[in-house]
Amino acid sequence: MTTGTASRYAKQLERAAEFFRERDSYEGVLARRVFGEPTSYDRELADHLIRERRRRSRMDGSIAGSLVLTARALWEIMELGADREHAGVVRLSGYLLSQQDLPGRWSDDGMAGDGFFSPGPRHQPIAPLVLRSGTVFENEMDARFVASCLAMRGVLRAGHESRAPVRAHLERLLRLKLNDPRLAFVVLGAVGVAPSSYLPRIEALLDETARGQRPDGTWPGVTVFHAVDLLMSVPNAQARSLVTRAAPHIAGLQTASGAFDPTDQQALALIAVRALEVARSV
Repeated sequence: MTTGTASRYAKQLERAAEFFRERDSYEGVLARRVFGEPTSYDRELADHLIRERRRRSRMDGSIAGSLVLTARALWEIMELGADREHAGVVRLSGYLLSQQDLPGRWSDDGMAGDGFFSPGPRHQPIAPLVLRSGTVFENEMDARFVASCLAMRGVLRAGHESRAPVRAHLERLLRLKLNDPRLAFVVLGAVGVAPSSYLPRIEALLDETARGQRPDGTWPGVTVFHAVDLLMSVPNAQARSLVTRAAPHIAGLQTASGAFDPTDQQALALIAVRALEVARSV
């Protein structure tokens, strides 16, 4: 990376830092960690946000009986700093694991054993499903597939990679051929959290992703925020290279407020900040 490129990203990260400086939110805490500029109360705020998510869980460990909301809460409390032994992590991941191989899952064909997570009976639709990147899945079966992948990345991060149903789900995801690029990135986001022994197989998926990247760093049929957010789950140089190639396009989206969309979405700004920091450090 040239000095000029690094300097340009530094300037945009400075503007984003100002945008996040006084945000008392999940995104604000995480963004300030990227900048190395936590406030004096960020540790207390993070603890509060973790406790708030745990308090919302039911006796069964779920958030409102929802696979998606529970998976999201689990991911968020671990991002905020809860470790695998934290009571909230144990509680939320326990609910997710209890939903594997139940009727209503994406792959439900009357037989159990593929490890997919069920978001509930088919007569209770979960679509439209909206990700933090703003990507919306309107199709019910697509939404159920995405829900299972979100649960998968959560339980992997919570340390349950040795469970047979979790390994079965991983194997199924790594063998799938998907035509929708949005779903392909969701798969990368899930398998990217898998143990390092899976990385050689994940690299084959990244090769395909690299072939689809356009000269401007974007991909057809998918927003750049969706793509890079999920790519950043994969801890290897190839994934970082793809994010770096997308960085100039992301940088060009920054608005006068320091955010990266006209409505100042904190979630999108956090994705952008992380992507630009990856690009600056390569």
